[in-house]
Amino acid sequence: MRYDAVFLDVDKTLLWVDVDVEGYVEDLAPYSTNGTLTVEEARETLLDSLHTHISQNINYPTEEELAEFRRENARKTAEALGLDAPTDVLTEVLERRLVFRPYPESEEVMEELVEMGLPLYVVSNWDVALEGVLEDLGWVRYFDGIVASAKVGSEKPDRAIFEEALQVAGLAERRDRVVHVGNDPVSDVRGAVSSGIDAVLIDRDVDLEAPEAIAILPDLRGLPAIVRG
Repeated sequence: MRYDAVFLDVDKTLLWVDVDVEGYVEDLAPYSTNGTLTVEEARETLLDSLHTHISQNINYPTEEELAEFRRENARKTAEALGLDAPTDVLTEVLERRLVFRPYPESEEVMEELVEMGLPLYVVSNWDVALEGVLEDLGWVRYFDGIVASAKVGSEKPDRAIFEEALQVAGLAERRDRVVHVGNDPVSDVRGAVSSGIDAVLIDRDVDLEAPEAIAILPDLRGLPAIVRG
C-alpha cells in the first residue's frame, strides 16, 4: 500500500452545499413586506448569505458563538429580502433550506478505502458543526478523525490545520505516508504539499492546474488505485 492514511476535504470533494431557494421562499413568503417574494429575487441574496457563512465561520469557534452568528446572518438575509419574521423562524428556515448533496461516488469510494484498511480523516475549512453534518449523512462511521478549521483556528492552505490532522492521525513522523484529497489547487494541494503531504486534486470541471499534485482526477473513483500504488 502506497499510503497509510487518507485526508479528505468535504465541500466540492465529497459533497456540494446548496440552498433550496424555492423552499425558503415558500416558507417565508407570508412574512414579505414588499409584495410577493420571488425565487429570482431571493436567489442571489441567499447565495451571498451562504458565502458569508463560509468565509466568516472560522471566527466562531464554539457552538454558542456559531449559533449567534447564524441568527445574525439569517436576520440580515431576511432584511435584504424585505422579510419581517421572528429571528428564530428566520434562522430555522435558513438552516433547514441548506442542503448537503453528496456526489454519486462518494460513499462507494469511502467504503472501498475503509475496506482496504485505510483510516480516513476529514480535513476541511468548515464551521464547528461539521461533525453533525457528517452524522446526519451517516458518514461519521467512515472517519477516524474530523478536523474542522473553525475548531483548530486555522484554515487551509495554512500549515497549522494539516499539522493538527497529522497529530490526530498519529502520523506527524510519517507524513510521506499520507495523501490529502481536495478540490482546490491552493487550499488543498499547495497547503498539503507545504506540510510534506502528497496531494490529489479533484477537478470535476476539468479546468484546473495543480503541478504540485501527484494526480488530478475528474472525480473520486480513481482514488483507490492511487492509494494502492
